[in-house]
Amino acid sequence: MIRPYCPADLEKLKEITGICFAEVSIDANIEAQFGPIGSRDWRWRKLRHIDQDVEGQRAQGVFVWEEKGQVLGYITTRIDVESRIGWIPNLAVRPQHQGRGLGRKLMEHALDDLHRQGMEAVKIETLAQNAIGSLFYPSMGFREVARQIHYLMRL
Repeated sequence: MIRPYCPADLEKLKEITGICFAEVSIDANIEAQFGPIGSRDWRWRKLRHIDQDVEGQRAQGVFVWEEKGQVLGYITTRIDVESRIGWIPNLAVRPQHQGRGLGRKLMEHALDDLHRQGMEAVKIETLAQNAIGSLFYPSMGFREVARQIHYLMRL
């Protein structure tokens, strides 16, 4: 059910991202407080991250959960060979399929892959308002190491 990303998945990953990150995205927070910026909405900015995740060699670190021809979730990873620290930029599962362990299995798959590639640690970021992530990541063994505050002002 977990397989490597292929280019035909891109629009499905973007669709899932637009749904799952509406309440837990810095860009959505910016738009909620400041309105649209640059005639683009928060989804446009967030979806560019997915384009970056699947660009070139990075696509090798993207895995999808597929059932009956439908992509239900995905995880993206990146590696830093020199630091030996991997990164998980995005993890999302369609809301109607959450609670089935798909995110956990995607995470386990990604962690195994990062370990096979020689990573000694992996980092992931979430917003304090992400109630699911704030519980899920520690349950997977992640420990909080820092908090960061994002500021914005219109010019």
